[in-house]
Amino acid sequence: MPALEIGTVAPGFQLEDLDGQARALDQLRQGDLLLLVFYHSECPTCRMAMPFIGNLARALRSERAKIWGVSQDGKNESLKFARVSGLDFPILVDAEPYPVSQAYGLTNVPTLFLIDSTHTIIDQCVGFAKDDFLRIAQAAARNANAPAPDIFAGREVPSMAYG
Repeated sequence: MPALEIGTVAPGFQLEDLDGQARALDQLRQGDLLLLVFYHSECPTCRMAMPFIGNLARALRSERAKIWGVSQDGKNESLKFARVSGLDFPILVDAEPYPVSQAYGLTNVPTLFLIDSTHTIIDQCVGFAKDDFLRIAQAAARNANAPAPDIFAGREVPSMAYG
C-alpha cells in the first residue's frame, strides 16, 4: 500500500511523545493544521531533511500550525536524534511493528502529511522534494498567520532525495 494520498481522511492514532505525553489526531481543534513528519534516524535523507523541519517549527511557534515528528526509533535514539538535528517540537515514538507508519502506508522516510482539522490530508511528500517542502512550509505559515520562513536557512539543497 503506498502512502496515503491527498484528500484521504488520516487514520486516527495515539502515541506517546518523548516527555510521556499522549498525542492523538483527535486533539486537533477547528482551524488547526498538523504537519506529521515520519522519519528514522539512520536514514541519510532524514538526517539531511529533518533540520529543515526544525527550522520551520522555530519560525512558526504557533498553536494553530502544529508539527509532530513520528520517529521509527526507540525513545533514547529518538531523543538523541532530536537534539542533534535541532528538533524542538513533539517527537512521538512509533515502535515496532510501527502501527501508525503502517496505517499511513509508509514506503519511505521521510514522509510528511499536512492534515487539516477535519483530519483530511491536504498535502504530502514522500522522500525529500525541495518544492514540496517549500509548499508545505508556506501552507503551515499561512495557517499560523506568519511569513513563509526560509527553512533551508540559505543552504544549497538538492531538488530531490529519496529515503
